[in-house]
Amino acid sequence: MKPSSPGTALTRRRFIGGVIALGGLMGVSLAFRKKLMARLSSWTELESFRATPRLVPHDSSVERRVLHIARGGAPSDNIDSVISKLGGMGTVVGQDDVVLIKVSAQWWNQGMTNVAAVKRVIEHVLEVPGFRGEVVVFENTHFRLPSGSGLSRAFTHPSERNVDVAGWNKLGDLIPYFEAKKSPVGFVGLVDGGPSLLAHDHWHDAGREHGMYGGDGRGPIAPGEVRDGYYWDFGHAFAKRRSWVERVKAPLTWPVFFSPRSGLMIDLKYGVFTREGNRRIKVDRKITFINMTTCNEHASTGLTCCCKSAMGIVDMSAGRMGSHPLARDYRSVHYFGSPGASWRMAGPLAQFAREVRAPDLYITVAEWVAITPTKDWNSETADIRLAKESAFHVNTVVAGADPVAIDWWCAKKLVMPLPGARNHLYDLNDPGSMLTKFLRYYREVNQKGTMDDSLIEVT
Repeated sequence: MKPSSPGTALTRRRFIGGVIALGGLMGVSLAFRKKLMARLSSWTELESFRATPRLVPHDSSVERRVLHIARGGAPSDNIDSVISKLGGMGTVVGQDDVVLIKVSAQWWNQGMTNVAAVKRVIEHVLEVPGFRGEVVVFENTHFRLPSGSGLSRAFTHPSERNVDVAGWNKLGDLIPYFEAKKSPVGFVGLVDGGPSLLAHDHWHDAGREHGMYGGDGRGPIAPGEVRDGYYWDFGHAFAKRRSWVERVKAPLTWPVFFSPRSGLMIDLKYGVFTREGNRRIKVDRKITFINMTTCNEHASTGLTCCCKSAMGIVDMSAGRMGSHPLARDYRSVHYFGSPGASWRMAGPLAQFAREVRAPDLYITVAEWVAITPTKDWNSETADIRLAKESAFHVNTVVAGADPVAIDWWCAKKLVMPLPGARNHLYDLNDPGSMLTKFLRYYREVNQKGTMDDSLIEVT
């Protein structure tokens, strides 16, 4: 029996039994203690943990948003259109900037960012008048190749759709193209710091030719250590009371990596540095961050689009399913609300945007939208991010600075009208839908974001 509201008493017998179980934790193994604690936490879970967050009232004086939309053209043409509506890439990118472009590459086909769109965005950056900076395209697929490279999965796996460049079939084809042009463009595959209990799953890649799940084994960057990798900040862990006995928490994590072109050290939170021995020297270079996302149904959040996209930046080994000793009492972002409130991952994702870095520009490339189709579907053998039957061609690009507003618009205008078998997950007319809960909670933690049609202007 769960309490009907926070603070409501349990049945006397169950509570006393739980206290006895808790008292006996001292004399049993760690694994058994964790199982007992998980059960007691489930018995005493607060109803508020699963409840739909309230919609914080909008302030029309500060929450009006402009979204730039292009529909019906080829991906590169749609990119040209939205960049033109922005006033040109020069309104976002400075001449000397280090431009970070985050793509989605953990999955291929409709699960990845359209290749032609990424190519055209890079070209727009390089075409900024007087540009003398550099571009770094990056992603954490949470997989690594046998060589140790994180440029795995969609960078190496051929795709049947969502490429749209003649003679190309994968995201990795961007690499030799810009190398041949001697362009200041580099590619970085981030790799988690710790090992994972999920490492041996085949992840729709039976031979694991395109990457093995898990980190590089070095763990988080230690205080005073100067290298690439991940910081795990336990002092700023995102926490939420789940039950009478459990306060779930996820450490704040962010990457440090080197530009393949200039060798500059990029700390996503603190900026650009050079490395001299065991010292980091701050460089006066501005980071401009562009996030290029997909737009697909997701079982845990209702939609994977802008707000969820930081899942491809954070370290997924820093908590549950990660087996590094420091992660023992924490949950990774993906499992923060599990079981029963997976949408709660919006909390640590919004914290990342507030405390590490938020993109200067989001570009959602909804060339193909992935949803569970209403017929001819076997979820045991197929995956909506990969299968032809789950791919719906909507050839739309949306650009803007507010991830909540983009997710809101894309869900309403692109995803909800499609014939989906699980449209209850992303129905924004339903306060109890997964996506409604996810966006409300993200907005609550991020303290901004628009979920109001009357405040969203489309150009």
